[in-house]
Amino acid sequence: MGSGSSKKKKTAPGGGRVRYRDLVTRGKVTAHYRPGRRLGAGNMATVYLYSRVRDNKPFAAKIVEKDSLSNQEEFTNELEILAHLRGHSHILELEDVFEDKHKYYLITDLVAGGELFDRICNYGQYTEGLAKKMIIPMLHALQFVHEKQIVHRDIKPENLLLMDGSPNAPLKIADFGVACWMQELGQGPNRYLKCGTPEYMAPEMYQSRFAPYDRAVDVWAMGCVVYIMLCGWHPFQDQENPAKQQQNILYDDLSSLAEEEISDNAKHFIMKMLDKNPNKRWTIPQILEHPWLCANATFDNKSLQTQHERFKRFQHLRRLRKVSFAVLAATRASKMVLDKSSFKHDDPKVVPML
Repeated sequence: MGSGSSKKKKTAPGGGRVRYRDLVTRGKVTAHYRPGRRLGAGNMATVYLYSRVRDNKPFAAKIVEKDSLSNQEEFTNELEILAHLRGHSHILELEDVFEDKHKYYLITDLVAGGELFDRICNYGQYTEGLAKKMIIPMLHALQFVHEKQIVHRDIKPENLLLMDGSPNAPLKIADFGVACWMQELGQGPNRYLKCGTPEYMAPEMYQSRFAPYDRAVDVWAMGCVVYIMLCGWHPFQDQENPAKQQQNILYDDLSSLAEEEISDNAKHFIMKMLDKNPNKRWTIPQILEHPWLCANATFDNKSLQTQHERFKRFQHLRRLRKVSFAVLAATRASKMVLDKSSFKHDDPKVVPML
């Protein structure tokens, strides 16, 4: 398990839930992995390149400061979910877990191929068959998640990654930070929590504060992803007006799909994933039986040249927004540091806000 011994990765008997304490490898992380360069950073974690001592295999090490977590139990729940999903070729693999007084260390696959959507932008000829080839493994991975009684709750382009830069690199579904066990969805203070990314949230998540939902929300989110891949734009997104975006999702107007230059089977496929009624929305097993996914479909060579150009523009705007958000976050962080440095404890006019 990356511990320098022949010990296997910890799993519960019969494939049941593994508790966090059973996941943690004893000792210091540096006894088993060599730290390398920084790969990236977020609000609560920094990711580094780590190499396993016994075979020099590279991994990603996500290091999380405990003080940055408002709820450590929710964080360790994510690790238990990842451990429960081990072994699927299209799901981010949790290799090892370490903990010290101040930090958590998550050792996972080194997913170095970037986002799936970036790869699509670089294709010369883009067809329905090529899109289908990428969609099928995502559906199989999501079926595995649902069979394990887990709902992801944040399926979106940023969480669909490629293992490496090779032409046939395996796709990985990542980021289970807001994933939940099905049996716990309607329990506790976070009962039917409205979470995820707004433009990919299903209509039932917008109904009311405690409106129930289930794994069908993942189907909806994947339907949005498929729509973008085949049509080149998001059917409900409105970055300027969140209230209008919510109404777009609740109204679920897919009339423009009729105008799209894609096959009728592809249109039907999308509509079954984006049915606003979760009880009528197709499940992943049903979707995998859809005629559009047939191995020798006659429409596989149908060109998506126009849609591909739209897709490139869509992805370009996504990148610009990501850069803007990063600059805004850095500016806010710098302002907080400056405010703290200018604070004078002996000034009776300044009262620290806790």
